[in-house]
Amino acid sequence: MTRPGIALLGLFVWTSSLAAQQTTSPSADMQKLQAEVEQLTSALQSMRSEVQSCRDEIHSLRTELEAAKSAQSGGPVAETDVTHAVSDLREDQAVTDSRVATLYQTKVESGSKYRVRLSGLALFNTFVNRGTVNTTSVPNLALPTLEGQPGGSIGGTFRQTLFTLQAFGPEVGGARTSASVQFGFYGGFTRTLDGYVQGLASLRTADIAFDWSKWSLNFMQDKPFISPLSPTTLAAIGTPEFAYSGDLWTWTPQIVAERTWQVSETVKSHLQFGFLDPFNGELPAGFYLRQPEAGELSRTPGIAARPSLDFSIGSQIATIGAGGYFARQNYGYGHVIDAWAATLDWNLPLGERWALSGELHRGLGLGGMWGAIGTSVVYTAPENSSYARVVGVNTVGGWSQLKFKATEKWEVNGAFGEESPFAADLLQNTDPTYQPVLRNWTTMVNVIDHPRSNLLLSLEYRHLNTVLFSGQTRTAEHINLGVGVAF
Repeated sequence: MTRPGIALLGLFVWTSSLAAQQTTSPSADMQKLQAEVEQLTSALQSMRSEVQSCRDEIHSLRTELEAAKSAQSGGPVAETDVTHAVSDLREDQAVTDSRVATLYQTKVESGSKYRVRLSGLALFNTFVNRGTVNTTSVPNLALPTLEGQPGGSIGGTFRQTLFTLQAFGPEVGGARTSASVQFGFYGGFTRTLDGYVQGLASLRTADIAFDWSKWSLNFMQDKPFISPLSPTTLAAIGTPEFAYSGDLWTWTPQIVAERTWQVSETVKSHLQFGFLDPFNGELPAGFYLRQPEAGELSRTPGIAARPSLDFSIGSQIATIGAGGYFARQNYGYGHVIDAWAATLDWNLPLGERWALSGELHRGLGLGGMWGAIGTSVVYTAPENSSYARVVGVNTVGGWSQLKFKATEKWEVNGAFGEESPFAADLLQNTDPTYQPVLRNWTTMVNVIDHPRSNLLLSLEYRHLNTVLFSGQTRTAEHINLGVGVAF
């Protein structure tokens, strides 16, 4: 039964009861009841009108919905249209499954739920040397040419190829965590025929980072943070361009904290400080067992700090930094040397196309950072004798590079670097088997092209000048063609 029918039945029952009571009710009550009946009748009519209005509105909405469906499909919805729609959905699903499969093949799978990224540089170098050098692929020193030798060489190598793994971890204590490991094939040679092309894989750099908004903490192996720059090149990646010619470097384990201040909208200051493994430049004593170097025998880590300033020059950012380093080296028999370094580095844009960068240093006992051309100390007598005196070698050096970026795709770099250990210290050496280098300087110019975003081409010329312990100066030239693909 409908709502109006139920209402009429209720009204009929109620009016019947009123009629039954009418014989005993006064006339005043009758008039009152009649008025109430009239009000109920009016309310019932109003309800009927509202119900009809709702029905009309529902009918109108249904009509509009059917019209919209018809307009969208170009006509009434038919069974063939449904069949076509299902077919389209199946095709879309097949395409999606194919893309997911491709993504699965290319993604680096991680043992955790956090993202891992693989990148690197496949790099081929071919080179020509005029004169005798200490290592043919990335020469640092010019050496005497032995009698009967041709005094030159050619070759090629893939040993400067790099691989980098980066992991992005969770947020811990408000810090973003991440890690990276980079390795290459510049760790030596296999003992096989023509093993020069089979470079041994070696760890270059690694980093575990905690980054807050103003602080950061890094557990890493990298260049000493007081010497952060190196010349731009594709010819010298196994060792930096100016190793032994003014560039302090080595792959050093270190713990570094950094605080950043936003001084103004265009000026930002940084303070880095931390501890370094105090290497002094010794060869490993064996292939498997690690023996401590003189710096590690001191049981004192190297300590260092570097304040720096970032500021705007036009639309580009310039950086100037200064560093200080101290470490203790124990050579036995009570011979302890306090190694130290003071550094200055800069990276200055000169307009939109030019940039000037470089580093300077002055210090003592820096052979572990390739300072003083690898010499930290000299002995006034055989080093295993108790009466030998150990002399720390002072040194000064640096390098500077001028970059011209002609377009976004290619650039020209010219640079000069020099390392000069103090002759007064070196000449106290009495060990006839060790002949340190008195001075070394290198000039370089290269052109680097990016014809595609991941394709790199370079051509480099390098001229080396080395002053030997005998006072003679030797020269050599190195021409290098590099072809690389970044991934």
